[in-house]
Amino acid sequence: MERMSRLWAAVVAGFLSTMLVPAVAWAEESGVAELARKKRGIGSIFGGATLICCLVVVAVIVIGVVLVVRRKK
Repeated sequence: MERMSRLWAAVVAGFLSTMLVPAVAWAEESGVAELARKKRGIGSIFGGATLICCLVVVAVIVIGVVLVVRRKK
């Protein structure tokens, strides 16, 4: 189980350093972050679809992790 924890930690760290940090830097530099801060709520169809997509992705990841942990027992 400890090996699996280390693997997940490495995956998360790799994702953050290669995808999230440059994306946030680009958003700040290009002004996209300022537009996102001004807009309040999810009042558009695109915002609602993005929220639903995020929730589905998180649910799939959680279900996958639960299935892997149960299979190991």
